[in-house]
Amino acid sequence: MTTQYTADSSTNHVPDEAEERVSENECMVQKAVSRHQEAFIPTVFNRKERKLVRNQLMAELEQGFEHRRKALDLVLETRLHSIREACNHLLVRGKTQLRQQRTAYFSRVYEQVAQDIDQLSTRFLSDIDLRFQKLEQYKTDYVREREKKRLEKSVDDFLDTLDQLMDEFRHIAQENVDYQQV
Repeated sequence: MTTQYTADSSTNHVPDEAEERVSENECMVQKAVSRHQEAFIPTVFNRKERKLVRNQLMAELEQGFEHRRKALDLVLETRLHSIREACNHLLVRGKTQLRQQRTAYFSRVYEQVAQDIDQLSTRFLSDIDLRFQKLEQYKTDYVREREKKRLEKSVDDFLDTLDQLMDEFRHIAQENVDYQQV
């Protein structure tokens, strides 16, 4: 019984160089096997040939397994790359949509906050302006001066607070969640 070993390049996808080595190994193995099988008493004689045949078969099997492992690794890496690209595409689309929604939301809220602060500021400054006008009603210079300083401090504190509130709102709108890759 003669065993033939052939490499089918259409199913194994063997590179040309590897295919040549496989063909060379096949020839060597077939010659050794045929010589070995022609002998009358192969178990007693020709142990070196049997060992050589066995070693050649093992080398060919190892080479075939290594090639298949590398081919599977390549296929796996290609599929993983494809999956990564698909995920990145989805992330980009999702992030774009979230950024648009976030921008629209903060624009609406910013406009509302600005209007509310503007109305509050107008009322406060109108009220404080009336109080500054009433300063002239005080007859004592000391009382008038103290009240004027207090009103000026109130105006400064109020306007500083409004500026701080708007700065904090802008800071909230600019905050990002940082992601550190592991």
